[in-house]
Amino acid sequence: MTEERNGVRRKAPRLPTRIEGSLRGRTQKGVTIVDLSLTGCLVRCGSLLDHGAILDLDLHLEPDPIGTKVRVTEASLDGAAPPGGPPQYLAGLQFLGLSAREEARLRRFFEEERRRRGADTSP
Repeated sequence: MTEERNGVRRKAPRLPTRIEGSLRGRTQKGVTIVDLSLTGCLVRCGSLLDHGAILDLDLHLEPDPIGTKVRVTEASLDGAAPPGGPPQYLAGLQFLGLSAREEARLRRFFEEERRRRGADTSP
């Protein structure tokens, strides 16, 4: 199933979430994953990422983080950031090198989280 956003068709369903993580390139940055799919994610961070940059992402899932290479597909100022604080940025990241084991783990997390959320909304 694909989803549509601003006329662009998405390849995979997305899950709003809040998972801490880190990005590594020349430096390491803390990020919060705010939207997750099996092909990528949207992160909030304290600096603007360069479009096209290849970085290492660690998603801090229990019991062990999932690590993969990612490509920055879009980056912008977060208009929803609280006023008066430091600027926050959003970046779309495409997963590039997820191992089969980590892909299966991410798929299990994704399905369990969607199932849990479905159960939370039942009467």
